[in-house]
Amino acid sequence: MLPPVTIDQVLGLLRYVDSMGGKVDSSRLDEMLNVDMDLLPHVVEAAITLGLLRQEGGDLEVTEEGRKALKVKGKVLRALIKDLSDEVEPFKEIFSSLRGDVIERDRLREIVRRVGYPDVERTVDVFREWLAYMGVEVAD
Repeated sequence: MLPPVTIDQVLGLLRYVDSMGGKVDSSRLDEMLNVDMDLLPHVVEAAITLGLLRQEGGDLEVTEEGRKALKVKGKVLRALIKDLSDEVEPFKEIFSSLRGDVIERDRLREIVRRVGYPDVERTVDVFREWLAYMGVEVAD
């Protein structure tokens, strides 16, 4: 299950780790970044879940997929993120519920609730942003 963090937060973390040579001591991330300490572990988890970063011992490392994501832009990056999300909840169920490239907001809300996110409305807004990035419309 992907934590409800934004695509920008995940890609920002990926870019930061890459800028540090592709590997950082995860226990020192909070010292190196000026981010909310409650948020950072969720962003790390999302990047790992998508396969953009991996944890090796106490370090976070950019993966091959992460390196690909750093090299591409636009439609190619959006397609890569969608491919990496295909088997990750809630996206797996969302993608199976699409009609074309559209999902109804109520259906998205239902999926988010069933998957088990506590703050349904906030989570719907976060995943709506991910879906827009991937070219999926959330219809009201």
